[in-house]
Amino acid sequence: MRMILVGCASLALVACGEAAETAGESAEETGEEISEARETYREAAESGREAGEMAEAARAGVQPVACASDEQELFSCTAGAKRIAVCGVTNAQGQKTAQYRFGSAEKAEIVLDGGRFANTPYSGGGESQIQFANGGVRYIVYSRTIRTGFDEEGNKPEFTDGVWVVRGDENLADRQCTADVVSVDVMAGEEYGGVSKDIYYGFE
Repeated sequence: MRMILVGCASLALVACGEAAETAGESAEETGEEISEARETYREAAESGREAGEMAEAARAGVQPVACASDEQELFSCTAGAKRIAVCGVTNAQGQKTAQYRFGSAEKAEIVLDGGRFANTPYSGGGESQIQFANGGVRYIVYSRTIRTGFDEEGNKPEFTDGVWVVRGDENLADRQCTADVVSVDVMAGEEYGGVSKDIYYGFE
């Protein structure tokens, strides 16, 4: 009888050990599930916070300069302490239009719709522009490449990007890009009313 009891006790110990091991594995899996759930909750909360900030900004009439993820970036750069961007958007009538934005990184100070694309070749380079009208003032976003000379390695091009502020034929300002340049996407101009050769030669 004693031998039977000892055998039963041994079996019970083995069963307890297996149960403890299973419980440990379950606890580990539960811990991982909790960690994953916490991460999912954190990401959801972060996404909700960003969405809330965007909604609050929209209610306050604040529009960022940078193009949104569902907008086509047609031009952008940093110009000193300011940001410039041209974004491809869809207006209330369902038409594609280019939109000019200028201001700080957080808030656009100027927003203009209806950009007109133009492009022309130069010897050893060329220029692309998107022009926007605001009453008697035009904002002309440009990306220009000109030849500065040749050497044994070939053409030495010079690249300039920025925006001219023009009244009539008077160049009021030339805000040149200083960093983070995405040059004018003139190829996209066909989607926004076509591309003409009506270039403003503001550098002359």
